[in-house]
Amino acid sequence: MGHGKETPRQKMIGMMYLVLTAMLALNVSKEVLDAFTLVDGGLTVTTENFAAKNDGLYYKFNMAFEQNPEKVGDWKTRADEVQARSNELYEFINECKVEIVQVKDEEAIHDGVVHLADVGQKDNTNTPPEIMIVGKKGSELKAKIEDHREFLLSMIEEKEKFPTTVDAIEGILSTDVPESLYHGHKKGVTPTWESTYFEHLPLASVITLLSKMQGDVRNVEAEMLNFLLGQVDAGDFKVNVIKPVVIPNSNYVFKGQEYRAEVFLAAYDSTNIPTVTLNNGTVLETDKGMGIYSVSYNNIGIHKWGGTISIEKDGQVTSKDFEAEFEVAEATATVSATGMNVFYRGIPNPVAISAGGVPESDVKPEISSGSIHKVGTGSYTVQPGPRNDKATISVYATVDGTKRLMTRSDFRVYDLPKPDAVVEGIQGSQGALTVGSMSQLKNVRAEAKDFVFEVEYKVQSFEVAFQGQGGIWSSMPSSSDKFTSQQKDLFRQLRTGQRVMIEKIKASGPDGKVRNLNNITIIVR
Repeated sequence: MGHGKETPRQKMIGMMYLVLTAMLALNVSKEVLDAFTLVDGGLTVTTENFAAKNDGLYYKFNMAFEQNPEKVGDWKTRADEVQARSNELYEFINECKVEIVQVKDEEAIHDGVVHLADVGQKDNTNTPPEIMIVGKKGSELKAKIEDHREFLLSMIEEKEKFPTTVDAIEGILSTDVPESLYHGHKKGVTPTWESTYFEHLPLASVITLLSKMQGDVRNVEAEMLNFLLGQVDAGDFKVNVIKPVVIPNSNYVFKGQEYRAEVFLAAYDSTNIPTVTLNNGTVLETDKGMGIYSVSYNNIGIHKWGGTISIEKDGQVTSKDFEAEFEVAEATATVSATGMNVFYRGIPNPVAISAGGVPESDVKPEISSGSIHKVGTGSYTVQPGPRNDKATISVYATVDGTKRLMTRSDFRVYDLPKPDAVVEGIQGSQGALTVGSMSQLKNVRAEAKDFVFEVEYKVQSFEVAFQGQGGIWSSMPSSSDKFTSQQKDLFRQLRTGQRVMIEKIKASGPDGKVRNLNNITIIVR
């Protein structure tokens, strides 16, 4: 298990068998066998990291299901089945480990988990084959691995479209014996998978190999979950622009007449150009993914129009008919936020303002709190005030020498969002880095990844907290976003399993407000 197309790390672990076989030809010392305790511990940490990553993916599934059960339901059912069957295989491997160890070292089993460090007979070469080969546990494990592999592959209907996922499943869950492991057998004789991994090997190595298999189960589980999550939106059109849209039943109403409008977010792909054909056969020009319909009327009244909009996706064309109408009336004015329906303090918020039928030089917008500046034709930027939670834009126009109020629009005002502290891709929750990686760390970043605007935050200071001798926690400060030379010297002295806390992180944004960010925990691996 773990052959085929694998990561460099998996290939390295796969060579473990060759190392073990060579060791058996020597007088293997207790210290050498004890070294497998470190390897097994590292594999356990890696498996735990995979499990934590998978928990996050299942959480995404649950959140998506709550928001749209009809769309996500079938894929969530498949994800739940992947979880159940992965847990079943994982627990069976753990059962094999426990059964092997409890024959001679039952005290090395704590809460149903084998602790290799507590195993006394690490050089025992009799018990593993008794359990795994004579007792048929190895054959049963091989069958379960192959069944799990075929189950996962059966979920991928169009395998040619997802070669990376298919190769990962087939490679990680492979039960083929590589030719490089044929040594020691008669020429022309293919060794069995069971004998390759469980015969003539010391107990310490067998437990370590089984720990690797548990990690492979979680690894391939993550591959499958990422595939299933991708399928949830696979049939959707990709979009890269979202904007608020207001569609009223009419832009012109008489006094006392009800005004109604539909308000929603419109999304489109500015890189995938649609074809818009009017009912009279005219094909509209397009700009940034949108068809542009432009017409002038001098007569007041309702005018209807429509046609068909077509767009290509994966070689197939989807067409939808549409109808619309508009009313030609006296001059009106509109205000719309070009980025969103709120303003944020500390940054320039783009706003488009126009007054139909009125020259732009005669249009004058005013804001109730903050400032508004013209930056182009019909384009303005708004800097909201520091205290008010609402800002009102009033648009005035000079008509026949008289200043007239054309429209008023209210906008909510929010503070900029609090960013997340990030170190080497680790954000908030616990992560793992090698000593070499930690010694190369440069700085702590502050990022607001899901915010609609690109806002730069700057880390002002932070502290590195670590547990020294005697269990006493100490800290080293940095008065910038960069790790100090003293902090890097500390990182070079760390050992596997130690924890380092990056805390008291302070960052400021363009609004000048200093924010306290989340702590980051790093485990040395």
